[in-house]
Amino acid sequence: MSGSGVAAYARYSSDDQRATSIDDQLRRCHQVAQRHGLTIDERLVFADEAVTGKAEGRSRRSGYQRLLDAIEAGEVTCVVTDEISRLTRHMREGALLIDLVEQRGLRVYTADGIDTTRDDWKMLVMLKLMTAVHEVDSTSARTTRGMLGALHRGFMIAQPPYGYRLVRDRHARRGSPEGARWVVDEEQAAVVRRVYRARHAGMSLAQIAAMLMREGVAPPLGRDGRPSYWRPGRIASMLGNPIYRGVFVWNGSPYTRSRARKRNRQVVTQEFPRPELRLVSDELWYACCPGGDDGAGSRQRAPRGGGRHLFAGLVTCGDCASLLSVSGGPAAFGLHCPSCETAVRVGAREGWIGYSSVQAARLALGWGLEQLFGAQVIAEFRQRLAQRYEDGPRREERELRSRVQRLEATLQRLKQLALNPAVGAELFQDELAQTASQLRVARTRLEALTRGEGRLTEQQLRAQLELDPLPLLHRMLDGGVEVYAARATLRRLLERFALVARPASGVSVYRIAFRPGVCVAELAQCAVIDPTVHEYEVVVTCSKARPTRWSVSGRAVAAEAESPTEAAVMV
Repeated sequence: MSGSGVAAYARYSSDDQRATSIDDQLRRCHQVAQRHGLTIDERLVFADEAVTGKAEGRSRRSGYQRLLDAIEAGEVTCVVTDEISRLTRHMREGALLIDLVEQRGLRVYTADGIDTTRDDWKMLVMLKLMTAVHEVDSTSARTTRGMLGALHRGFMIAQPPYGYRLVRDRHARRGSPEGARWVVDEEQAAVVRRVYRARHAGMSLAQIAAMLMREGVAPPLGRDGRPSYWRPGRIASMLGNPIYRGVFVWNGSPYTRSRARKRNRQVVTQEFPRPELRLVSDELWYACCPGGDDGAGSRQRAPRGGGRHLFAGLVTCGDCASLLSVSGGPAAFGLHCPSCETAVRVGAREGWIGYSSVQAARLALGWGLEQLFGAQVIAEFRQRLAQRYEDGPRREERELRSRVQRLEATLQRLKQLALNPAVGAELFQDELAQTASQLRVARTRLEALTRGEGRLTEQQLRAQLELDPLPLLHRMLDGGVEVYAARATLRRLLERFALVARPASGVSVYRIAFRPGVCVAELAQCAVIDPTVHEYEVVVTCSKARPTRWSVSGRAVAAEAESPTEAAVMV
């Protein structure tokens, strides 16, 4: 028979096969064709190199796609290949091949014995496909065991991310490859640390990327190995990579989790400590990581956001907890809740708190800061720090163990509620995420403490005892600091800042809860030592007469206060 309509296909996939495997396969294809009295048309030779035969590799198999197109067009009536697994290692694709044989009269010959002109060809094809699929699964399992074994022995897998470079270890006596390690690339590591500091200071992902591009910082190469550029998505991936806090997470990538969701499978993650690869502290990593923790056990909104005004994205509604919007200007800016306003307009609710002003919020915040960092409260704060230092790590370890137990119990209860079909998981998504984040931080700190790391030092204690944050905070309110940086600091300081009532015209009531330990630790560039929360109710009144006179009064409602304190000031 002439070469008209007779095609050959070859493929190799893994690194342990060579490109010469294609030539070897095609040589056997010619031998098979000769045994059947056929001649392969050289124009119909198709091949794919270094690509899997599984279903996910089909889109990358250009040679296989061209072969199928030629079959559909009637140009190919016979296919010769080395093994059926070269055509496919997937049962569904194998069924398509069987359908082509039965519906279009396609003939298939392989070097391992398949001949579709024989009566038993279909059973033989299915047996060989099942063997090929099983071999893929077995190879995958062996590869997984090998990679986990390498991680347990202290080696690393895959290519290192930005900030590291790959070093291959060889056996001291045999000289054979023993494993791969990542080592810190100091030049790139400095960029990584700077990205985290910029994000923590409140810069957006786009601002960080633009800053690096302006300064000519070389970005990582793209997936195709070509020069790329800094993108917000690349910055987000960097901020979310736990290796920068010295932990490699097996099955922790978004791609792995996404693939598992598609297959309706549960991903089991494993953490492998790599302290020698740490570039940032746990507190900084969790504060910058999307959906992370601020280091004091409270889940935070994004460090940056809410527009150009300092109070945009800072104050929440006491009714629905939505962020208040800033409107008006330039002489006067107002605060209001668009969500509640819309609900009233469509008849979903009868009333809402109403409008306040940025100036009222500013005065309420300033009053709260004066109380928070006043002589009595700051003295109590410093006394707690000193007591914690005197108690040593045992007290902190006891507190952390107790916190871990409480969070584990809370997480278990939330999961049970989420699994209740009468309740629904969507009601508890935020609580589940927040509790899981807090539990992760508490466990990380407890592990570090038991290893003798992260303990309070005398230098850290002195730095926080001597710091007076009030002048800097007032500078932030007066516009002496970049808006994004001031807003980031205030968000970490504030546990809650809500407009809770408008009892009369010109009167606004705010609830403000502070975490001074977080703010002091950040300004002193130390770990958070004291997570105590102080809460105040502040009433701001604006006179109707001109010139405008403001009156501010309030009381402490924090749980730590033995009796409410009240103060008033005329501005």
